Amino acid sequence: KTMRAIVPIVLAMLLMGCIGINEKSNETTIVPTTPNETTSKFISYFKQAVVMKIDGKYKVMVFFELPTPCHKIKFEGMKIQDNTITIDFRYTPPKPDEKCIQVLQKFNETVNIGRLDKGNYKITIRVNGVVVKEMSFDVR
Repeated sequence: KTMRAIVPIVLAMLLMGCIGINEKSNETTIVPTTPNETTSKFISYFKQAVVMKIDGKYKVMVFFELPTPCHKIKFEGMKIQDNTITIDFRYTPPKPDEKCIQVLQKFNETVNIGRLDKGNYKITIRVNGVVVKEMSFDVR
């Protein structure tokens, strides 16, 4: 319960710039292998990623906004290789004959990274293998 109360406060402080993690979120690179309609959907469904440090451990909150509750997104896993953190999601569209209410469906996932050594780290967020966000941050 305490963690649930702390997360929104820390998130608000991060967004206001009160806590410095030196996130360079303006360095967004979208590298789809073959641009198509589905790739564009992944990019438009992704909304934001925020890096947080709580009690010496790092977390990444990832936010998506899907057009209906019938569109599904699922956290697939995370791997750390050297100073690159890759976070993978799987998107599943609704079935062609599926009837669904037309209301935006918010989805967020908090990914526990853990303790990190000092240095510069790169986070890559992928949906179905397509990079939708790259960002860097420093651990001091």
